[in-house]
Amino acid sequence: MNLLKLIGWEVERVTKPYLILISLLVVTQFAWLGYFLWSETALYEEIRRTGTPDYVLTFGNYIGGTPFILSIGFAVAAMFLYSFWIWYRDFQGRGTFMMRLLMLPQQRMFVFAAKLATMILMVLGLFSIQWIALKLQYVAFTSWFDSQMIPVRGAFDQIVAYDGTLMIMYPGSVFNFFIHQLLIMLVILFIFAFVLLERSLWQRTIWAQLLSALTIGAVIGLPLLGFLAIENELFMEETLLVFGLLLAFWFVGTVWMGRRQLKQKLSV
Repeated sequence: MNLLKLIGWEVERVTKPYLILISLLVVTQFAWLGYFLWSETALYEEIRRTGTPDYVLTFGNYIGGTPFILSIGFAVAAMFLYSFWIWYRDFQGRGTFMMRLLMLPQQRMFVFAAKLATMILMVLGLFSIQWIALKLQYVAFTSWFDSQMIPVRGAFDQIVAYDGTLMIMYPGSVFNFFIHQLLIMLVILFIFAFVLLERSLWQRTIWAQLLSALTIGAVIGLPLLGFLAIENELFMEETLLVFGLLLAFWFVGTVWMGRRQLKQKLSV
């Protein structure tokens, strides 16, 4: 089975729930924007009547609102939950095409790669759509308040760069964006490793989920504790090198764990 066909199959299966998620995200944010524009306009008119002229708005007031933050948090949480479901769905569907592929050991790593690629595409798609939505929201924000003669301060790029949530999604350089995407991929790989380990153990012990969580926790925690123990004794270049080796260990370790469970331990 061709890897690209598998990716296309996975993308097709996720299209409907993904579009629902994106629609909820965009509708929620624009609904919050509409309420924000109305409430801030009313507040400014009240301040204007009382003779307080130094009221200045920024786009950061809008993106710092709880509904906006929760909308992004919900979308990100849904992505990570789907990282679990993308595997569990196939293990529960005994008659599906993907289950038949899992019954062929030589095809299992293709399935692994297709699911990982699908998750990365979903994350990149979410970030892209959110960026476009942010741009449109900024245009609506500034246009409305300009028409109401309400002063607005701050450029779009500057506000995004100083917002804690958006700074993670859209860092200031391509290199940092690449690093952030690698970290997101690593989180997805940890989830994949947990699911495959749990599926390998579930018929043997009722403690499969606990044992899997402890194993993944040890893989993450023990090297991290070692790094933190020696961090203060290292120079900056050495710290970056050791941390890079730690990331490489996690990447190789999670892929190896996933491959081992798929090839040798997992029975479907």
